[in-house]
Amino acid sequence: MRYALVLWDFDGTLADTLPGVLRIVNDLAPQFGFRPITDVQAARDTTSAQFLKAQGIPLWKLPALRHAIVTRQKDQMASVRLCPGMPEVLERLGRSECRMGIVSSNAEDNIRTCLRASGVEPWFEFVVGYSRLLGKQRSLRRILRQTALDGRDVLYIGDEVRDIEAAQDVGLDVAAVTWGINSRSLLAQHSPTQLIDRPEQLLDWLEGCGLRQPDGEPELLLPE
Repeated sequence: MRYALVLWDFDGTLADTLPGVLRIVNDLAPQFGFRPITDVQAARDTTSAQFLKAQGIPLWKLPALRHAIVTRQKDQMASVRLCPGMPEVLERLGRSECRMGIVSSNAEDNIRTCLRASGVEPWFEFVVGYSRLLGKQRSLRRILRQTALDGRDVLYIGDEVRDIEAAQDVGLDVAAVTWGINSRSLLAQHSPTQLIDRPEQLLDWLEGCGLRQPDGEPELLLPE
């Protein structure tokens, strides 16, 4: 198993944004008419669909809610830090010439602000921030087209069931990390390629899989 490209989710996987997002979501609850999050562990044990139902958030409100969250995050991003151990993992992978990108529902400007503050932006070849429902699948397919890579050569790393499902839908291997939004037990139920409990474990696993450079120079991803 050898990967020519490693793609990352951002919130909860790379960056410790969850405490700030929780505050923002609960602040927005009265405005959007849904129930605030009072039991974080219970929320971690639910899929996205189950969470929306439990909180009383209809699908049609999601685009506006996502926009409000991302907008409020903007002023926080320079002070948000990567999850413990992630800077060292990224540097090790970057220095090994591993090609990396980010595919996230957060805004590209927010992501880059955080990456710059942590000194890791140069390790990423591109950052894709999408706003559409099912935008992750579309973005992953687009990356495969533009890089001319086979899905077997690409790994996606995320912290939610929806990350696992999106990657599997496109034909990618997926590593699910347990320090983010969804709990270990819930992630395990959806059969990721690998379940990761610590950043250093992720590094060991990736180095054991082997990383390779693809033949030629694939086209860089262009913004949507």
